[in-house]
Amino acid sequence: MKLNQLRYFVLLADELHFRRAAERLGITQAPLSLAIQELERELGGQLFHRTRRKVALTEIGLLLRDNAHSILAKIDRTVDDIRKMLDGEAGELRIGFTAASSLLSFFPSLVHAFRTKYPEVRIILEDMPSTSQITALQARELDAGIIRAPPRFKPPADITATRLLTDPLVVAVDPTHHLHTRREISLAELRNERFVFYPHSYGIGIYDYFIQLCGKRSFVPTIVQEAREASTIIGLVATGLGIAVVPSSLRYIGIPNIVYVPLADADATTELLLVYRAGEANSRVANLSQMARAKALPWKDSDQKQRPAVQAKPKTRRKA
Repeated sequence: MKLNQLRYFVLLADELHFRRAAERLGITQAPLSLAIQELERELGGQLFHRTRRKVALTEIGLLLRDNAHSILAKIDRTVDDIRKMLDGEAGELRIGFTAASSLLSFFPSLVHAFRTKYPEVRIILEDMPSTSQITALQARELDAGIIRAPPRFKPPADITATRLLTDPLVVAVDPTHHLHTRREISLAELRNERFVFYPHSYGIGIYDYFIQLCGKRSFVPTIVQEAREASTIIGLVATGLGIAVVPSSLRYIGIPNIVYVPLADADATTELLLVYRAGEANSRVANLSQMARAKALPWKDSDQKQRPAVQAKPKTRRKA
């Protein structure tokens, strides 16, 4: 049974008149009659009672009519769903992100805008380190990822990376630290400080880049404590254990007793990248990439400007 036979039958079943059905189809009566006869031969029974004065459905014709409408409607819906998926307007999109990148206003703004424009796309967000995102992309467990990397990061050959934003590094100190009143500081001035930092295995080259930055200033940082989570690093700084060099976006973590001092060094930055599999035709990823690049342009001119040192003060309770 061919789809055009079914469509011809449905129109004739609705009109019960060969000439009117043929006119609606934009064909002559002859091919309509041939299509119905061929369908009847395939089914092994007559679908219409035909006389010179009228056309009426037989018992099997009535049964086919009742089912044909739903069959064609389901096929049309399926075709429409397939076209939406090909256009990136439906289906599933698995996006990885790092904990620190989610603190930038850019990230929730991007996800919200994408969900608003493409409401039929099911977005699955996965919180994971940058290195894990690259591995997940290669294993086809993610469709795209938003990672943090040092400047001029080169991804594996099978991964495409699009630079979105530059996020400067800042120094997190507790309010009793001798640097807490500074409006700005150079990295070279931190040579005698104790650091809380990410472990070497965490992230994509952030540890090595930090060591390289310090090496260019002729010192090796003294790392007294490692922690995998950004909030843990900031929390340990608040205890007075040491200071931390972190992306400026971490200033939005509401941990009390923390002062963030901007670094004056122009090369003390990290980059936010959109990564996805190279050469893959995925319209949802293409739509996300296009939207991310468009949103990054105005964001750079507003939220990304460096701010003076900010202190997160502890909340005080009002006296009863």
